Amino acid sequence: MKFTKEKTNIAKGVAICLMFLSHLYSFPERLMDGNYYIPLIPSLNAEFHIGNFGNVCVSMFLFLSGYGMFWGQTSSKKSPLIYSLIKIKDFYLTYWIYFLVFVPIGLLFFKNVTLWNSNEIRYSTDLTTFLEGFLGWSPRYNSEWWFVQMFIFLLLFTCPLYITLAKRNPLLLLLTSVSIFLLSLFFKVGYTDINSFTFWQISFAAGMLCASFNFFSSPFVQKIDNFKSIFLLLFIAGFFVVRYRFGARIDFLFMPVFIYSIVRLADGLRLSNILMYLGSYSFPMWLIHSFFCYYYFQNFIYFPRWSPLIFILLTVTSLLTALSIENLRLFLGRSIPFVLFNRE
Repeated sequence: MKFTKEKTNIAKGVAICLMFLSHLYSFPERLMDGNYYIPLIPSLNAEFHIGNFGNVCVSMFLFLSGYGMFWGQTSSKKSPLIYSLIKIKDFYLTYWIYFLVFVPIGLLFFKNVTLWNSNEIRYSTDLTTFLEGFLGWSPRYNSEWWFVQMFIFLLLFTCPLYITLAKRNPLLLLLTSVSIFLLSLFFKVGYTDINSFTFWQISFAAGMLCASFNFFSSPFVQKIDNFKSIFLLLFIAGFFVVRYRFGARIDFLFMPVFIYSIVRLADGLRLSNILMYLGSYSFPMWLIHSFFCYYYFQNFIYFPRWSPLIFILLTVTSLLTALSIENLRLFLGRSIPFVLFNRE
């Protein structure tokens, strides 16, 4: 399999769908005003378990980021440090667009929304709080934005080093990443702590290592290219069961074959085009969706009650909103010579 940008977007499309499933179905304590969902099979409530598995999307996005950044820096001819700084800039420019669209809505119209398990107001007008949110150091305005700080730390502190090691000494990269990961387990670093990048970096490193060894074009993958889809489904089911027992700490071990499997299954099920399209907008959809399903319009998203319709409604709403903002951004980028609106 040649792992092209299109294949990457298919994987991102699956990842954003898994994220939506996770946030819709695996946090019943976050449902307010009597909101609920009716499972597809009421006696089973498979949605809850699939939602718990859905947070594998974090490792997926990090693996794909590491994979893409290795090849991106290689083709750019820029130094690893300069390339990482450019990626931080690009990340912030998109994040700031959506921050400045959605956070003021909360400050103006949702002043009574509180933090989880607290009576403290979420949308504080305190200037320090606002600046911390703007820089991504605090996820107060949107708890699902904890990823911003972690990803910035990852790009700033590990990306230049990991790209260099991936090219010069992949074994040393493996040893470095595994050592940092084991230290994070030893010190019980939480998934969303300020030092959470020490836990998650191993999926990022796995993506770089797979890129440096051309994993998706390797003899191993060429052999499993001949496997029937049922074997891929069995692998995914096995990963589901093992992950239920061990959690996210084993993601990096399974991630390359898991991503390969879901991309191949998407092709077989003729879902590639729609997943590719969703994947191309996965970043803005991630920034947007929790405002709909948690903070601003939860009543609207859960109005259909039936779980498949809730998922479809959140996906369509997030996509249409992202399309509207991105098209406006494109128009302004052509009309106003201001870098904030430019999007590659």
